[in-house]
Amino acid sequence: MARKRRASGEGSIFYSQTENCWVAEITLPNGKRRRKRSKKQYVVREWLQTSLMRLKEGKLLLDERATVSQLFDRFLNDIVDKNLKPKTADSYRYLVKNHILPTLGNIKLKNLKPTHIQALYSKKLDEGLSKRTVHYIHAVLRRALNEAIKWELLTSNPTSKVTPPTPAKKAPQTLSIEQIRKLLEVVRGHPYYPIYLIAIGCGLREGEILGLETKDIDLENSQIAIRQTVVSIRGKTSINEPKTPTAMRTVRIPSYVVEVLKNMPLPQDGLIFKTSNSNPISPRNLLRHFHESLVKAGLPRVSFHSLRHSYASIQLISGTHPKVVQEALGHSSIELTLNTYSHLIPNLQKEAADKLDAVLKP
Repeated sequence: MARKRRASGEGSIFYSQTENCWVAEITLPNGKRRRKRSKKQYVVREWLQTSLMRLKEGKLLLDERATVSQLFDRFLNDIVDKNLKPKTADSYRYLVKNHILPTLGNIKLKNLKPTHIQALYSKKLDEGLSKRTVHYIHAVLRRALNEAIKWELLTSNPTSKVTPPTPAKKAPQTLSIEQIRKLLEVVRGHPYYPIYLIAIGCGLREGEILGLETKDIDLENSQIAIRQTVVSIRGKTSINEPKTPTAMRTVRIPSYVVEVLKNMPLPQDGLIFKTSNSNPISPRNLLRHFHESLVKAGLPRVSFHSLRHSYASIQLISGTHPKVVQEALGHSSIELTLNTYSHLIPNLQKEAADKLDAVLKP
């Protein structure tokens, strides 16, 4: 048995001849023991003092053996999967598995330094990832480490001392009115034609359109209720709630879209747009048709989301109040709407100034 020697005034510190180091030992409220080993006595003494103080305050002891990988196991299972939408949770898991853990996973949390994190960002940029993706990695890592602080696995967040890349702000891609007309001419007569009309005329997201049911369409009052959305995760299509509470909304339908929907053979109930097997249409299939249609129309390749941006741009340029546009888009705040379409503000300001000129000129 190793001979134990207590340090002066420290009843829970002893020197282990077998391990040839100083050992501090503390008994937890559950009866289990926690130890700290070091060649230097002051290291274990400081650990013991901090541990006794934390126990007195009713706090957990920091687990010095916990790794970044172990943190993310708990973070993904307890926080991400339980609180985020499936598509967002899937993106978190992808970034953690493919970009964070291969570099940081084996590092103990107590040893994780800002330099480790900054080096990760540089490495990912060198590998060709965009600044936006690396900034997303930063956001995921920061959130996980904030949870570690709440769980008392860490006392501070090292991401607060790093500089993530700043993504360049880009104006949303839109189609002009003439380009929209060309696209609609190409898709006219196709079963997806009403989908494009709703996207352009109402500003709905693709998943929101594909999730529409007959009961959501009120043609008498020219309204569409958004209650659910179709998402595709790793090739599997499912129906979920909208991404945010504000995304559950009612949107006005332009008269032309109302006429088209009136002439559609709407089902008695269930999904309006579905496959021959009555399953939801995969957003991937819609996107494939959209890109093929752009080629046929001789238009540049843009995302389906550009139709939503086009709707917002046309509304704002036409003088629709930004608050009305925000509510139609389902944005969480008017600030988000104004920030997204800030490139249109100079034009709106000029139009306002011209209107004032017309009023003020004698």
